[in-house]
Amino acid sequence: MATSIAEFFDELSRREHEPLLERVSATVRFDITDGERTEHRLVRIDRGDIRVAVSDEPADCVIVAGRAVCDDVVSGRTSGLAALLRGEAAVEGDPELMVLMQRLFPREPATSAPRRAVAAGRRSS
Repeated sequence: MATSIAEFFDELSRREHEPLLERVSATVRFDITDGERTEHRLVRIDRGDIRVAVSDEPADCVIVAGRAVCDDVVSGRTSGLAALLRGEAAVEGDPELMVLMQRLFPREPATSAPRRAVAAGRRSS
C-alpha cells in the first residue's frame, strides 16, 4: 500500500528514535513543490531522536522535489538518490545528510525478472 507524504512524516514523527541515525545530529528540510506552492517539512535529528515540524527555517540540508517524486520516494517506488541522479530532486547544503536520510525511506520494490537474471549471471561468473 502506498504511503502519502503526510502519512510518512506523521509516522516518522511517531518513531521518535531511529537507531540507524544514532551518530547523526542535524536538520534536514524537505521542500515539496506543487506548482507555485511549496510545502516544508523540517526533520531534526539529535543522535537518532527525531522530531518533525512544518517549517521553512534554515537546515543543514535541504531536499527539493516535486510532489509526485516525493510520493514515489515515500512509497518505495523509487529512491531519493535515484531521483537526485535523474535530476528530479535537488540537494542544497550537506549532501551526505541526503544519503543518510535514505535509511528512513522504504526500500524500492523488487526488481524485474530481467535484472535478476543479469544479477544471477554475474554471480555465477
